[in-house]
Amino acid sequence: MHNTLKTLFFLSCISLVASNRVYVHPFNLFAYGNSSCETVEGQDEKLPDKMTFVPTPIELQNGSEPGSPIQRGSSGTKQEVTQHTYVLAGLQNMLGLRMYSAMSKQKKTGNILFSPVNSFGTLVTLYLGASKHTATRLQHLIGIVKETDKENCTSPIDGHKVLHALQNINSLIDGSSDELTTVVWTFLNTGIKLSEEFVKGIQDFSDHSYLRAVHFSNPQHAESLVNSFVEATSSRKVKSLFNAIDSSTDLLFASYVHFKGKWKKAFEPHLTEMQEFWTDDTTKVAVPLMSQSGVFQYFSDKNRNCIVIKLPFSKKAYMLLVLSIKGTDLNHIEALLTSDVISEWQHNLKKGFVHLSLPKFSMGTVSDLKEILTNIKLPDLLGKSSDFTKLSNKEHLTIDKVLNKVIFEVTEEGSENHADSQDSIPTPLELKINKPFFFAVVEGNSDALLLLGRITNPSSN
Repeated sequence: MHNTLKTLFFLSCISLVASNRVYVHPFNLFAYGNSSCETVEGQDEKLPDKMTFVPTPIELQNGSEPGSPIQRGSSGTKQEVTQHTYVLAGLQNMLGLRMYSAMSKQKKTGNILFSPVNSFGTLVTLYLGASKHTATRLQHLIGIVKETDKENCTSPIDGHKVLHALQNINSLIDGSSDELTTVVWTFLNTGIKLSEEFVKGIQDFSDHSYLRAVHFSNPQHAESLVNSFVEATSSRKVKSLFNAIDSSTDLLFASYVHFKGKWKKAFEPHLTEMQEFWTDDTTKVAVPLMSQSGVFQYFSDKNRNCIVIKLPFSKKAYMLLVLSIKGTDLNHIEALLTSDVISEWQHNLKKGFVHLSLPKFSMGTVSDLKEILTNIKLPDLLGKSSDFTKLSNKEHLTIDKVLNKVIFEVTEEGSENHADSQDSIPTPLELKINKPFFFAVVEGNSDALLLLGRITNPSSN
């Protein structure tokens, strides 16, 4: 594990030097004060001084007015956040691609939508309540470990610094044109109190957060209450999120990310028409395809047999869309995805005139973080044997569900109207996205991967 991390940091160093940035080891940016390495055995029950946060009983909230959310706190200065954000983006990209790779191998067909930023933030938030082996393993997973630490001795990090930097990635997108919203829900069994550190972490991580106490002794009733609450606090976007709740449940954790971006150049609605989209070699469906001609950046990757095109949103975010060619299976390209591959695509993009046809779609998926961890060979990291002593006043608290709902909408809307030039133009590249494709939504300042996804059927939500 240590050798792997050192290799990744070395590669990051090369990349940063190449872009004239001064390399700073991630641990030095996010270290917890001047703390030194602690052996797992030497980590006594370093509980917060007070487990004082008592969640509001969910029954006290009216279904139509679920109460005010906890608002996010402020972050650090822009200079500090910029440096922290850039370094953190590289780490969350690596972990996000690792998780996406596991998801795509597990699900060879069908649509996939995943948020690396959200999953990374969830893990760091849970780190604030973790102790001993669980804290150490979470820290190694997110990749912020001191180079001089021994295998059984890990210097702790400041999770709040990490979450502030992560929230800054989201704030670079926020605005009247592009919208990225994060909501977090935490439901605890009645009688459990939370540490203030964990509650603050949830605030750092989200735009809005809700913490509620629930009587899980009646699972069916609890499930109804929880799902109704989530639906009411998500503008009816998230429905029936939880199922199979158990009477022994201690904690349910869920987050919701909604991204709706406007293209830099709008697609003309009158050019959108129903056309064929091939979900596989033998099956086709009719979907609305938007069309636009103009100058785009694209790259024909002959080594991997795919075409990559950059589609800017109205602010700094953009979509990197990857379409396989020459009969290459999309699963094969997904299996090759790494931070280096995406960087290679970004660096090789060249401007050219393109006639683009792209499906109009809206998709939403739910990811189970515990299931993803199982798929990357970490099945017990959030399991029954995990140690979250620092999270609550319950001695052996178990985290039952960790879910992430993501919604992504693609329409014709744009911040600028498209104007056809009357001047002579070269023969355009005809690029019709009428078969399964991979995409990444990227924050342009930090190159952080906001969303990763696969569309095999645009008409299937």
